[in-house]
Amino acid sequence: MPLLKTARVPRNLAIAALLCGAAWMGARPAQAEVDVDLRAGLYMDAEAFGVGAGLLSPLGSHNWFFNPNLEIAFGDNANLVSLNGDIHYDFASSGNMSMWLGAGPALLVTDPDGGESDTNLGLNVFTGITGTRGSVRPFAQFKGVVSDNSEVVLQGGIRF
Repeated sequence: MPLLKTARVPRNLAIAALLCGAAWMGARPAQAEVDVDLRAGLYMDAEAFGVGAGLLSPLGSHNWFFNPNLEIAFGDNANLVSLNGDIHYDFASSGNMSMWLGAGPALLVTDPDGGESDTNLGLNVFTGITGTRGSVRPFAQFKGVVSDNSEVVLQGGIRF
């Protein structure tokens, strides 16, 4: 039975990745500029350091964005993989910085040391701030993940 549960984790991740990719392809305008983001941060509850990457694509107006992303956090007692389908609203800014609020579904896979991996669905709720000028823009984000194993995540990164 444990082999069956372990074999399901990659299949669930693959299905979720395909669904996020299909949603992204269907939601983006034909001429939309897509940015890439690289991120790193601290998963406070899991006491883990995480790294990740995502895509940032406009959704119709210049204030709504689809930001599918993948994060992997490495902790002392467990590792965590988070596949996210985030959407956020950027508040208009006339300066060098812009703020956003957003939410999105998360597929969370926890792999504890010496135990069976566990897959849960969750909800991301987050806010952040980013630079608005230049081809490389830094950002900082505060995220709460609501799930069976809820998390608070402090992240920073760059978009280009």
